Amino acid sequence: MTTYNLIAGTSEHEVDPISRIEGHLGVKVSVEGGLVKDANAHGNLWRGFENFVLGRKPNDPITYMQRICGVCPVPHGLTATFAADAVLGYSPGHTTFKGVITEKAMLIRNLVLGAEFLMSSITHFYHLAAPSYVQGPAIPPWTPYFNDACYSPLLLSAGNGVGGQGVVPNAAAPKLWDAIIISYVTALKMRRLTFEAGALFAGRMPMTSCFVAGGVTNDTSDLVAFAASCAKFKSLIRDVGLWIVKEYVPIAFALGLLYADYDNAGNTGISGDRLTPEDGKGYGAGLGRFLSWGCFPETDDTLFTRGGVSGPGITPFTAKNKAEVWSKWLNPASGFSVEGNLTEDIANSRYSKSAADIAANSYTGTEAYPGDVLRTKPNRGAGYSYIKAPLWDGKQCEVGPLARLKVAGIYAGNLAGLYGGIYALPGSAAYGLNPNALSATLVAGLIGTDTSAVIAGTNAAQLVAAWLLPEAALPPALQGIINPTGVVAGLSVMDRLRARALESLLLVQRMVGDVVVDPVTGALSWSDDWTDPLDGAHTLPCWIDQLAARGTQASWVAGSSVARKVGSHHGYGAVEAPRGALMHQSTIKDNKITAYQCIVPTTWNGAPKSAAGENGAIEKACIGVPFDNDAGEFLSKDGSTMVTSAGGIEVVRVAQTFDPCIACAVH
Repeated sequence: MTTYNLIAGTSEHEVDPISRIEGHLGVKVSVEGGLVKDANAHGNLWRGFENFVLGRKPNDPITYMQRICGVCPVPHGLTATFAADAVLGYSPGHTTFKGVITEKAMLIRNLVLGAEFLMSSITHFYHLAAPSYVQGPAIPPWTPYFNDACYSPLLLSAGNGVGGQGVVPNAAAPKLWDAIIISYVTALKMRRLTFEAGALFAGRMPMTSCFVAGGVTNDTSDLVAFAASCAKFKSLIRDVGLWIVKEYVPIAFALGLLYADYDNAGNTGISGDRLTPEDGKGYGAGLGRFLSWGCFPETDDTLFTRGGVSGPGITPFTAKNKAEVWSKWLNPASGFSVEGNLTEDIANSRYSKSAADIAANSYTGTEAYPGDVLRTKPNRGAGYSYIKAPLWDGKQCEVGPLARLKVAGIYAGNLAGLYGGIYALPGSAAYGLNPNALSATLVAGLIGTDTSAVIAGTNAAQLVAAWLLPEAALPPALQGIINPTGVVAGLSVMDRLRARALESLLLVQRMVGDVVVDPVTGALSWSDDWTDPLDGAHTLPCWIDQLAARGTQASWVAGSSVARKVGSHHGYGAVEAPRGALMHQSTIKDNKITAYQCIVPTTWNGAPKSAAGENGAIEKACIGVPFDNDAGEFLSKDGSTMVTSAGGIEVVRVAQTFDPCIACAVH
């Protein structure tokens, strides 16, 4: 466990800005006896995108709303497309399934969004979150560091750590630090490949030009070129996929072993004594209440990412196919309808009711259904954040990769079953993982790691090596000592990081086929089919092969948009962005937008307290975490000396695990 320089007594601290996120987030914490007892997360600045599109045509937000964020424009473009589908009469709303648009258009939408998912998850883990756990090379821009005590000794740079790492990684004789830094650099290439693949159908990435109500704009009349694009997409994403298998997933799992405080009690055996009683599961456990709209509609009318809600205080349900989406999300009589459950609360937000909303009686107290709100009115003197507080049935919810896998029932119990046998050691019941499923650099780094370090009585290198290597590959001193039984799903910082990595692996396999392991040799190869992780009997061709088989199909269909050019119409689109549940609500009159509202992932996760006093997801996750008053080292103004300042590294790590996008949240 980590040793903390804790603050005695009661005090308040501002951790602002939270580094390596999108936009500007701060968290004000109240500390008692060294533990965070309350937190106020605040997004700064208001941008006004919802008001920008008033008076414009229904398709215009597809272009405008992509500019909310330079990292996640694809989900905004697609959600705006779903909203346009709804108000123009192409679909009843939410997600547009086949039969409303062509299967070809639906698959192109899925593949472009899937490429965006992979890019975003890789970027978050390696380039935003990991530098809070792994010291970079001892050169700018990685320096200055947090204090060495904030890192695992195995992940220290510049000779400070176990075995003495160098200024730059040693690829010839790597240790664990070297292997991870090399993987960090490789992740930059993989990020580029996802953009290259997505642009084959999006026209360009990240700002796409292929989405339109009724389908996509792709001209696929040149079947030779279309087939070549499909083959190129498969090749690029399979390159990314093997790297996810060999480096991203195993490193994400290893991180939990090196930072046991941040893992759930089921994996570490660490009790919840150091946390508030209602948590006790590991730093950053949070609300334990999850919401997902669902996305990636299938050609058989199921949803790859299932929608629904789960957790304490709300009635759980899951919508996994077209019939359930339309009967639950869109049917007020079901008890689960969006109109009957979704509100946004501005009790602690820097907004007021507009004159139009007061006249229309849009709000009940400080809450309103977003589809009823006519205009967003900022009020700098109100609340403490420019983020609203979305609520489901009056409750705050967490959204994102962990929420998606929890709602779907995938992230539960022992996680070994999610691998689909990829990491199983072939022909043996012994512990350890298939070495073919790890990069050679990572394997060498683990075997070469100095195993003399002891962290709180547990040899961290021994744990990591025993998790990721078969016993025969371990140094003799470690053989026969550790017998891991599998990583258990729970609620913690590490669970969010693991869920994102596992989702990336599952999504790659849905896009371009399953990764399969030879039961004798352990070698990895590809199948063109995909097997549902919850139902092994449910197997379909991968999306890219399904698309290639529909080369002659139209990519756009004419709808009832002509009839919708007169009169008033309301609808909404909803999808899953990499960061979580995203919805756009649109109202038109005589073919012009009269109201538009966006409810984005970090609006959910970064929400301030509701009128009932319930914390948002990030706020709740910070509660119970120790506050280290001496965690950071920063350059002084003249750049010549180092000064030690209050750190709040624990708050930074917890907030970063949600991959906040404040640019989106203060739209």
